[in-house]
Amino acid sequence: GCESLEALFLPSTVTWIGRATFSFCQSLRLLILPDDIDLDNVDEIIGETAIYHIAENAGVAYEEDDEGYVTDESSRLVNEWLIHHMDNAPFHKLCYNSSITTKHINDYLNEHGNDSALAIDPYH
Repeated sequence: GCESLEALFLPSTVTWIGRATFSFCQSLRLLILPDDIDLDNVDEIIGETAIYHIAENAGVAYEEDDEGYVTDESSRLVNEWLIHHMDNAPFHKLCYNSSITTKHINDYLNEHGNDSALAIDPYH
């Protein structure tokens, strides 16, 4: 995996994410999935990432079956957590909208302060 990727906002045009897509991107601590993504099209994607450790601390984790495979239910719960854990972070929710431009983001930061983008980030 990539070691330097820290944050990624996926646009609403993303409709499918394959298994282990971001696994071992150890620095990844912010991953925003599109609000309307079909979770049936998102497999186990964040193993061995910083955001997965944040999920574990929030009480959400992948569970394995008797054969060592991640269960569909636990994968779904982790993905739902990924979608909703930023609900209280307006800046990150702003970035969900595919029509948002850099001007919108700059206007938001000017109105709310540059540090508002870091408000949900436990590492800053």
